[in-house]
Amino acid sequence: MEESALLNGLRGGREDVFAEIFNRHWEALFREACYRLKKHDEAQDMVQDIFTDFWQRRHSIQISTSISAYLHGALKHKIIRHFSRSRLHQSVVDHLLLRMQTFEESILEVIAAGEIQKTLEEAIVHFPDNMRQIFLLRSQDFTIAEIAEALGLSQQTVKNNNSQALKRLKHVLTEKHPEVTSSLYAALLLFIKT
Repeated sequence: MEESALLNGLRGGREDVFAEIFNRHWEALFREACYRLKKHDEAQDMVQDIFTDFWQRRHSIQISTSISAYLHGALKHKIIRHFSRSRLHQSVVDHLLLRMQTFEESILEVIAAGEIQKTLEEAIVHFPDNMRQIFLLRSQDFTIAEIAEALGLSQQTVKNNNSQALKRLKHVLTEKHPEVTSSLYAALLLFIKT
């Protein structure tokens, strides 16, 4: 069936058409959710929620691109909301530490990883809300464009906030860990691209 026929059937409440849409798009959405969430069960639940919402809104749904683009957009927004509301802060700090440990193993042997973690956590907690949210999403490999769209901000605002967050982290690391600042900051720049 063509997209227009699928949409008309969906709006008409045809379950067979919904099943067709589900079968065409489930696997790609699930793969993307698994890649972003890193958890099979959470990814499965999230994709199920997207299709449930898609069915419930079938009478009023407006799609200007394609069903695939609509569903993938819904998934991206749902993932961003999930990270914004959940354990994002701790997972990002853990993620940064893990990558920095791999990148700078010899330096992190000299300085207790717990001290650096505490420094990063304290710095990120004191960021303004928008800056913290942008920085944390950026460190989870969301693009500037994706973050801007999801948060309703311009791409330049997202870039500025991300750059400012990196400057603040550099300042805090300079103050609290001057002996490793350049290495840690280099790692941050590598793994959180501006």
